[in-house]
Amino acid sequence: MLRELTLLVVGAAMVMAQRRLALPDPRSCASRVRHATYRDARGVTHSYFFSWEHPPTRSLEVDWLDARNICRRHCMDAVSLETPQENEFIKQRLVRGNVRYIWTSGRKCNFAGCERADLQPPNINGWFWSGSGAKIGPTTQRNSGDWSHTGGYGQPQPDNREAAQGNDESCLSILNNFYNDGVKWHDVACYHVKPFVCEDSEELLNFVASRNPGIRL
Repeated sequence: MLRELTLLVVGAAMVMAQRRLALPDPRSCASRVRHATYRDARGVTHSYFFSWEHPPTRSLEVDWLDARNICRRHCMDAVSLETPQENEFIKQRLVRGNVRYIWTSGRKCNFAGCERADLQPPNINGWFWSGSGAKIGPTTQRNSGDWSHTGGYGQPQPDNREAAQGNDESCLSILNNFYNDGVKWHDVACYHVKPFVCEDSEELLNFVASRNPGIRL
């Protein structure tokens, strides 16, 4: 299942103006910046990069795919919030930095290859973390994620409110009290530009290490 979802997100990248996912650059991987680490309940250590805390990217805001690709060139990926504790850790970093919103790796499976019954309907069952391939729980089960109770139309998230203008809101952003709702998840059209959080990708680190003997990562 995780492998299938990882493959599906390649299709998502191709849908977005025919752009593709970036491959890691060994030098960039070796010199990547990590601002914080977090050890989850499983004993797994996660290392993170916060774009607003790094002088060269302090004011940088990019679309969802560009955020992923910047991360991927450094053997990281946009952050996947797979536990409530990790979610809170990242949210507190936004609050501390007074950051209005960020991209995560969250994505709705609404492209070719997403026709599987377990992903239907996409706005309920089709959300997953593209950085790790892990599925996000059904959006109708409010305790399985951190979706906001409101948005631009005053409706619970995800509301896909830009669909009427032809823009499917298929990427997951964290907004910092944007609608007086606290720090919460929102579905957002992927073309919007935002700061971002990168997280070490074991898949990409192993890929680079296997092809560059002796590299220090």
